[in-house]
Amino acid sequence: MTQEDLAEKLNLTLGTISKWERGSSEPEISYLMQLAQIFHVSLDALLGFTIRSHNADLLIEKIDSLTNAREFEAAKKECDEALLIYPNNFKVVYAVAFAYNMIGTVMMEKEALRTAIKHFQHSLDLFSQNVNPEISVTQIQNNIAGCYLSLKETQKGIEELKKNNVCGINDADIAINLIATLKQDEEGMEYACRALGRHAARLITVLFSLIVYDINEKKHEEGIYTAKWTREYLKSLKKEADKVAFVDKYIAGTLLLTAVIRDSMGDFDGAVKSMKEAIECAEVFDREPCFDTKNIVFLEEVEDGYVYDSLGITSKVGLMRLMEEFHLKDVTSDRFQERFRKEIEKEGSL
Repeated sequence: MTQEDLAEKLNLTLGTISKWERGSSEPEISYLMQLAQIFHVSLDALLGFTIRSHNADLLIEKIDSLTNAREFEAAKKECDEALLIYPNNFKVVYAVAFAYNMIGTVMMEKEALRTAIKHFQHSLDLFSQNVNPEISVTQIQNNIAGCYLSLKETQKGIEELKKNNVCGINDADIAINLIATLKQDEEGMEYACRALGRHAARLITVLFSLIVYDINEKKHEEGIYTAKWTREYLKSLKKEADKVAFVDKYIAGTLLLTAVIRDSMGDFDGAVKSMKEAIECAEVFDREPCFDTKNIVFLEEVEDGYVYDSLGITSKVGLMRLMEEFHLKDVTSDRFQERFRKEIEKEGSL
């Protein structure tokens, strides 16, 4: 029975019924009697459920606790009882779906997975109640796709993943299922290459964040190590080491960040050495700039494999932007900044 159906039977507004289900208000006694008749339960039972109407969060905690402890049979029982009380409460329905999903996946129980799908679909109908920013419609839809994949209904799972592939978030999952399960290698490789490109870009962003964090927190040795590791990772992405690749812009950036760290340590000579290496690397890129993926491992055959970033039109401009946008002037000495300006302007206009 929908909220609209119940509202019509009781001659009430839809909003009133919604508040009852969310537990933000309680039915008056006269309506309790009508509810007992409509749902064919005793008034005592109905009152018992109503008294517990504010305990949805406690029920969810219990379901989560039992599921995480692998007490699956007890978790199922708690799920069923929770749905009797809150059949149309988003938080409860979603928690139940998530629990059955985990049970079905771990225990390879097909019935549990189908139950999870049913409740995930119901939670989509109730999504307007959701107040948790970490839960999205796309996430729920991908949970449904995961259930189909666990059921070995691979084609159906892939179709769901494709429908909800916002910004390519499902590329990797689509790729592995196309290649490993359906043996559709050509289409699978298209998704795999796109996933590799996106994940590599995100990893680079994360690594730069870690280096700048170490700079801000004056964790000098850690910062030098992270910058070196990042540089080696970027070099490993080049198919031919002696040829220019787009990642060279970022290699230059790691060298500049290393220079900043050495200056913060009081090692001005070491800082100048790393600074010069950074600028030299940038100049090599700018003499023969590369804005495609042809010299990137696994991506050289990708059609229209062009990349872009926010570092600027040239690599040398990118170094200047790093100094500005990462507020590196706040952590470097005046003589470092003066030497950087002189070095970067040596080859003429930018």
